[in-house]
Amino acid sequence: MKRILTSLLASAAVLAGCGPKFQTLSPADFETAVADTLVQLVDVRTPEEFAGTHIPRAVNMDVQAEDFLPNATGSLDPDRPVAVYCRGGRRSADAARKLVKAGFGNVLNLDGGITAWTEAGKTVSDLWDYIVFDGDMAPDFSMELVDAMKDYDPAFAGGQGPFVQLSDLRGKVVLLQFTASWCSVCRKEMPHLESRIWLRHNGDKDFEFIAVDRDEPIEKMLKFKEVTGITYPMAFDPQGQIFDKFALHDSGITRNVLIDRDGKIVYRTRLYDEEAFETLVSKVDSLLAR
Repeated sequence: MKRILTSLLASAAVLAGCGPKFQTLSPADFETAVADTLVQLVDVRTPEEFAGTHIPRAVNMDVQAEDFLPNATGSLDPDRPVAVYCRGGRRSADAARKLVKAGFGNVLNLDGGITAWTEAGKTVSDLWDYIVFDGDMAPDFSMELVDAMKDYDPAFAGGQGPFVQLSDLRGKVVLLQFTASWCSVCRKEMPHLESRIWLRHNGDKDFEFIAVDRDEPIEKMLKFKEVTGITYPMAFDPQGQIFDKFALHDSGITRNVLIDRDGKIVYRTRLYDEEAFETLVSKVDSLLAR
């Protein structure tokens, strides 16, 4: 990776010619560069834009704010590469010029901004580290339910089913809860999910509610169900492979994803917020009433 980054920066130097310049990279080359954590990645849009979606690992410094340069020079290392982007490329080019003038030697700018990045199919996330968003089609996957595994060897690591394919649930309202036994906030939220959503709708043939437990052995998952008292189904997610389809791998859990009958995501939550939870309850009720 360092060899690739060095090559990109060398190309920048050749193209820049004499005097302090920055290099504008295509989404593919920009992705290669920022994959190296040595590169400092900066989103120079407004905080409101950043909160919507941004490139994973980016920090937000609004180039249009009066404190942009003091903030950048005070928090970024001028001896390390800096990669900047905005919506379409104009503001980040301005930011790049300011950084070069302030003494940053290696500055990379994303050609076409985050618009070109998303059009190229590159990953974006939000403040909750989701990589899927309301209105998106839910990614498909197969999940293995644990409720029928009570008589299995405690060391069992999965693979014998029963399995449920998300796409096979098309036509139903689906609620996925991402959870784990070590998560205290999950334990706080689960009784509410049980009483306010599951017990009200578990007889509805058009509703599926499944907890997806991230990367835990079957024995621990079954104990988790017993301790929390939940009766809704729980699925096995080895290595967090299902979770990774919805959020950044190292981000936190306590998440709910509500999917409509067409397979589209209509609402997402993070942690346990009473107002957001009430909205979730209302949306489940509304979808099932149609």
